[in-house]
Amino acid sequence: MATTTAPLGMEVRDPPNDGISSLVFGRKSGALLVTSWDGTTRVYDVDPVSGASTVRHRIDSDFPVLDACFAGADDRAVVTGGLCNAVTYHDLASGTSSVVGTHEDAVRCVAWDEETGAIFSASWDGTMRAWDPRLPAETRLVRSASLPGKAHAMALSRPEDASRRRLVLATSGGKVVAASPSAFLQGAGFELDRDSTLAHQTRALACAPDGESFVNASVEGRVAWERFAESEPDKAQQYAFKCHRTKASEDGEEVLRPFGVNAVAFHPVTGAFATGGGDGYVCVWDGLKKKRLWQSTRYPASVACLAFSGDGRRIAVAVSRERRNEKAEDDATAFSDAVFVRLVEDAEVTPKRK
Repeated sequence: MATTTAPLGMEVRDPPNDGISSLVFGRKSGALLVTSWDGTTRVYDVDPVSGASTVRHRIDSDFPVLDACFAGADDRAVVTGGLCNAVTYHDLASGTSSVVGTHEDAVRCVAWDEETGAIFSASWDGTMRAWDPRLPAETRLVRSASLPGKAHAMALSRPEDASRRRLVLATSGGKVVAASPSAFLQGAGFELDRDSTLAHQTRALACAPDGESFVNASVEGRVAWERFAESEPDKAQQYAFKCHRTKASEDGEEVLRPFGVNAVAFHPVTGAFATGGGDGYVCVWDGLKKKRLWQSTRYPASVACLAFSGDGRRIAVAVSRERRNEKAEDDATAFSDAVFVRLVEDAEVTPKRK
């Protein structure tokens, strides 16, 4: 396992002031998109080399924002979803916002698929919907399908082979479903529909760069590496393991206390994946060898979200008092929600292959 004494990274200026709900780097622009329960959506320019960070755009809402993604070939727009029950399209160049469509309950997840140009949303109302923002409002809803339960997490795989593009969702009731975005738009059902490998609620999902597998993380400190294929899985390629556990004393005995795994992200180049936990650590894993490659120094609060930049050279880590480490001070003013950005070293994310 690689070791490092590197700092936590550059702290981004003007962060949200309530629980951070999502963050993602623009694939083309390299900008950092951050959403929060305070109702804000922020787009930052961040440079951990110079230490500079500025808010390029800020969008305010009267309701908490639960998820967001960039849209457009050049990241010219942002799509948001949250407790307002709406999927909203924000044109960053003009500064205008418009509602694409609505659900009957909160919009938990959103994704924009560049292959089809469609926006996909998954909601606590138990549906996934596909929208074409280029169409008139009355025909914008292209497809709606029932999920096995309330949406908890969603991820979109983007492999070079477009035939392996998948949307994977985890829902209440311990279910996992997946569909090809293009096939879904044409009326196909979920090609993957099975029980989760994990016994407890999913907190986060992430898809491997090759489009063949995904990682499912739970509130109980476990992570599952799963294959999209419905055929009998290779047990070496599909498994679950314990992580983000800290030694604690209970009734005079030393035990490993589990913390929720709140965030997962694959490195876009090496295929290693990072997890962020309620224990305040970020860990990087070699999924094929089932080995931890690196562990960060401890962040000042629970890790809520994390993301790698499109070139894999930067990692952004959001820490939030909403899921604060219980060992932190009880004084709410002792820590404010924060976003850290640091450069990634090769040894931290590169699996060793013979």
